[in-house]
Amino acid sequence: MTFPSCDQEDMIEAIDRVEEQLHTTHPNLALMCRFLNSIARSLRAQPEARAACLAIEDAIGKAGMPSTWQSGI
Repeated sequence: MTFPSCDQEDMIEAIDRVEEQLHTTHPNLALMCRFLNSIARSLRAQPEARAACLAIEDAIGKAGMPSTWQSGI
């Protein structure tokens, strides 16, 4: 997969924020949902990332949070 450098930086930041939350005693689900949707939104243009986007959607759904990454397609 390839991304413009600005998207790479944004994705790395979002991934780092999700990882931080995963290591806390009480993760902030709304924050994680926002960043997971952001990651999936960045990946959605890459056909080879379809499985990753669907895995993210599954995780968001299991957490009972809204999936918004497909908005605007």
